[in-house]
Amino acid sequence: MKELKARKLELKQEMEQIQGEIESSLREVRHSVADRARLRYWVDKYPLHLVGSALLAGFLLAKRGGRRSRENLVEETATVVREPSTNSFSSLLADEFKKLVTQRAVRYVMQRVEEAIDQHSKKEE
Repeated sequence: MKELKARKLELKQEMEQIQGEIESSLREVRHSVADRARLRYWVDKYPLHLVGSALLAGFLLAKRGGRRSRENLVEETATVVREPSTNSFSSLLADEFKKLVTQRAVRYVMQRVEEAIDQHSKKEE
């Protein structure tokens, strides 16, 4: 009977140990997935790739936007001037907010790029 109780205690301790290891593994997986879902993870890991992608996307969008004819631009400008509701305070505020967010994102990416270059040059020394 004592052997059975001792074996039961050993099995219980082993199960608790396995459960602790599983919980630890799940925590690691959860943190890993959460990190990979954040933009900062990808900026830290691939700063130059993201800068290149952003430049390419900007170039393609600018090129696509440049295909409009001058007549269309004049008509759109005249429409915007005639419709004061499109120039409301909220749209101006939203535009300024977009500019601010874009500036901060570019500044952050550039800092990461500079840090990566500095680290790379330190490794070469």
